[in-house]
Amino acid sequence: MDAHPMRARDPAGIAVLEPLTGEVVAALRYFRGVCHRKQVIDYIDAAHRRAGQLSGAALAEAIVACFERHLGAGGDDHRPFRLPFGPGSHRWALSEQALAG
Repeated sequence: MDAHPMRARDPAGIAVLEPLTGEVVAALRYFRGVCHRKQVIDYIDAAHRRAGQLSGAALAEAIVACFERHLGAGGDDHRPFRLPFGPGSHRWALSEQALAG
């Protein structure tokens, strides 16, 4: 089992297949489910630097791409991420299911 503190499980408790998705979920949970994307990126980047892993611009791009891949439309959409202020917003949030998990 991966003991890295930023490795998370999805809302159903199943290990996340894409580790970066788990890291974004964990960061958003740390910020109580919603915050500016720069905070999420900085949080994950700091953890990667402490662990001697990839950090910087390449990681920031990967985080944004990961968020966009798992961005849901609301309602019954099972994907974990939301844009509470709509398209173009940099305020990121977890879905209600992901926040409850």
